[in-house]
Amino acid sequence: METTLDRSSLIVVEFFEYCVNSILYQRGVYPREDFEVERKIGMPLLITNNDELKVYVDQIMSQVRVWLQKGKLSSLIVVIKSKDTGDILERWQFNIEPHLEQQQQTLDNDGELTNDTKAQIRAIMRQISASVTFLPELDTDDVTFAILVHTDHDVDVPTAWGDTDPKLIKGGGEHVRLKHMETSKHKITPIVAYRVTDDD
Repeated sequence: METTLDRSSLIVVEFFEYCVNSILYQRGVYPREDFEVERKIGMPLLITNNDELKVYVDQIMSQVRVWLQKGKLSSLIVVIKSKDTGDILERWQFNIEPHLEQQQQTLDNDGELTNDTKAQIRAIMRQISASVTFLPELDTDDVTFAILVHTDHDVDVPTAWGDTDPKLIKGGGEHVRLKHMETSKHKITPIVAYRVTDDD
């Protein structure tokens, strides 16, 4: 039987998957034809049909869930960078805070997400979609992305993973805090940072 922490970790991982797919679609990192619309949590969401991207995201999320369950994960970060210069153009950071005591109910009696939890996720997804109204336009032919995680120092790291610098935006950039999402055991606060140029 899954514990409350297991269920909370699964919900957070699914939320991260929704966010990663939406960011890559909305910011043009992958072409539109690499995504399909699926109805989840009461709204249409874009999910990739690109097999290579699916494998990459699935491998990361599988490990993320393990670290979440152990309370060893403090943030997940999606960076969008220039292929040409390597400069970080955008940095989507999802900060993770554990609830030390049982908080709001995340699942209803049927094991489904509560309407309140769904509403929180939908609100963040809409904010990601609306981000195109304030984020600088990207040269989609010159961008790529990576997913980073911040963990405790004592975690077991798979051999396929490696250390990296925090991939910060030169000069700090502008920061926009999005709405937060809470499960019974975790609070997730998204923040997007973006590079400001003289043209902005």
